[in-house]
Amino acid sequence: MKWTFLSVLSCASAVYAGALGGDGGPIVSFKELLGSPRLSSAVPNPAGTLALFSSSKYSFDKHDSNKSVHVVDITVPNGEVTKLWDDKNVAETVWLGIGDYIGYLKANGTKSELWISKATNNVENAVQESQKVYEFPGEVSNLKFKAVGEVVYFIVSAPAFKDGSIYSADTAPKKHSSGRVYTSLFVRHWDEWISEYKSNLFSGVIARGATGDFEVVGDLTNLLHGTELESPVGPFGGTGDFDISPDGKNVIFLSKAPKLDLAQNTATYVYAVPFTGGSKPKAINPHHGATISPRFSPDGSKVVYLQMRENGYEADKNEIFITEFTPDYNFVITQVAKNWDRSPGSVTWSANNNYLYLIGEDHGREKVWTLPIISTAPASKPHLDPTPITSEFSANDLYVIGDSENLLVSVSSYTSPTFYLIISATDGKIQDLTSPLTKLHDTPASTERGTWHGLSRSQVSDFYYPGSDGFKVHAWIIKPSFFDSSKKYPLLFLIHGGPQGAWDDAWSYRWNPAVMAEQGYVVVAFNPTGSTGYGKEFTDRIQNHWGGRPFRDLELGFEYLEKHYGDFIDTKNAIAAGASYGGYMINWIAGQPFAKKFKTLVCHDGIFNTLNMYATEELWFIDHDFKGQIFDHREHFERWNPLGNVKHWSTPMLIIHSSKDYRIPISEALAAFNVLQIKGIKSKLLTFPDENHWVLKPENSLVWHREVFNWMKEFSGVSGGRLGEEEEGEAVEEAKGLKGVKLSGEMGQDILRDD
Repeated sequence: MKWTFLSVLSCASAVYAGALGGDGGPIVSFKELLGSPRLSSAVPNPAGTLALFSSSKYSFDKHDSNKSVHVVDITVPNGEVTKLWDDKNVAETVWLGIGDYIGYLKANGTKSELWISKATNNVENAVQESQKVYEFPGEVSNLKFKAVGEVVYFIVSAPAFKDGSIYSADTAPKKHSSGRVYTSLFVRHWDEWISEYKSNLFSGVIARGATGDFEVVGDLTNLLHGTELESPVGPFGGTGDFDISPDGKNVIFLSKAPKLDLAQNTATYVYAVPFTGGSKPKAINPHHGATISPRFSPDGSKVVYLQMRENGYEADKNEIFITEFTPDYNFVITQVAKNWDRSPGSVTWSANNNYLYLIGEDHGREKVWTLPIISTAPASKPHLDPTPITSEFSANDLYVIGDSENLLVSVSSYTSPTFYLIISATDGKIQDLTSPLTKLHDTPASTERGTWHGLSRSQVSDFYYPGSDGFKVHAWIIKPSFFDSSKKYPLLFLIHGGPQGAWDDAWSYRWNPAVMAEQGYVVVAFNPTGSTGYGKEFTDRIQNHWGGRPFRDLELGFEYLEKHYGDFIDTKNAIAAGASYGGYMINWIAGQPFAKKFKTLVCHDGIFNTLNMYATEELWFIDHDFKGQIFDHREHFERWNPLGNVKHWSTPMLIIHSSKDYRIPISEALAAFNVLQIKGIKSKLLTFPDENHWVLKPENSLVWHREVFNWMKEFSGVSGGRLGEEEEGEAVEEAKGLKGVKLSGEMGQDILRDD
């Protein structure tokens, strides 16, 4: 095989020059998408006057990222933004809980520093009284404060040495071999090999010294030392995995059940421990499934958390539990909203302790819900269901503003990245905070809520159709901004991952239906059997039916498009694409007659051979979804195995997979690509050695989008759209193989993950 190393500097390929909409309005290229500011959630200060948020932005000119921190005055119409600083070394910024002081972690080589400053909305002097308060011996993260008067209790997380101290790369024993030895699971998780240094929580106290400056009083305490517990829970745990009581005396945190095999069990406990340590953490909740979002009530008398019923089922419904919290750690647990057939992803207390505010998925939208707890509910209705106070877009995060009943909600939609709303929890009235989005994106304010950069809500619609076994199935239609109802557009048929997931009306920097539509397609995103947000039964029906019910839903969905949307969707010019489970479904479709409906298929991180899936890390997932372990129920794995139908493969396919994907190992892509090549089917493999299940680095993501849509263009004949100009200085590897197939990849600068 001949390897050729090309420089885009000297060998830039041609791309679309770009086209504006029929009315001359702007459309969005992938480069504009990936180079746009990414706003964090906005968090209000204790007084409810200012909100803190950060923004990260990648420059394709400088090939580097930058991070800025801002406050927005939420007491004025639309909000008023003031920048505090630009500093990519600042990792986390949090309200201290005293006035308008903020604390933040700053990287200093192999160590983290804790700084405190006063934030103001004074443009001339936005940051005041900055001081370094503490230098940790290593890198820490997940900073959380709880102020009690003028004393501030704080927690950080860090990997720990066996003696309980914070891991330091400077003092760790130097290894002269790269060998790893394991005697239990996990061996690796998500995109990392498991280390001997486990994540622990460290507590500390900040007070003012004799000079009035803030200082850390005494030593830090490792709250998990001497146990087998780990917190936050990997791979995505953060500050939501623990909380500090309002009086600063206790901490609650999440940890997996330490005596159970981590790869086969989802069981997670909420533990309680004194803030100063000194006693063994005590589990609050009983043994069931995964647990998330433990929160003290504002008066400290109760704890709420969300827990799944079934151990080993990661997509089970989150149920809502409240326990009394007493100094002697005697917990009396009550379940609320037992009959609610939705699964919330987060929970927050109202300022008066009487209500819970939840974010939960419902019919393709992440809605905000309010729930009176039992003590405030009518005696005749002790198990009220939550009531939605939003009906459109998708909420990412919410915070109570001061002592009010107003919520600061971070939201996004198919047609807008993160924006902020103030929503009344009592009547649902909305106040727009448009300034952060318009100022940081340097774009005029839109007159239409939930839109950005010329995109419009008129581009988005949805429909329901009869699916398998009489169940209704939901799907989204996203049109290009230059849509002309007198014309027909190629169909981009999207299949989501999970499989227990959904296409929600939310922004994405990876699979973005609106920006994909800008390439000249009508995008239809389906939520078939197994999707979340439509009730537990609909989600659970995918178990042991991966290539059955959801596949039939997709076939019926295509037929529905042919019958009802043929006036503007060219179903004779269709392309199907999917990632993760969606990639599995692409491989499954390839071996079915349904594949003849598509001119090409795009498979990102898809399973090719279900019998190989014991190479994954979270074994509970494959065991649950295939209803048993492979050595007892091999027939379940073989029933829906794409490998079994490869003799019928004939549709051209683009395969994308990355080396650090430990959820679905890259061997799945290599095997599928080998089959395509051996059978002489037109195909291409794109791989990134430095990416995981997701392609996150902007330079890599730009290559991903260009490769995908240039490939699709070959088959669809699309002539409009904007891919974005080629960049200079990108290193692209190309390997010439059979049929002239290309294997390409690109290295890019590392930046913060797209959360």
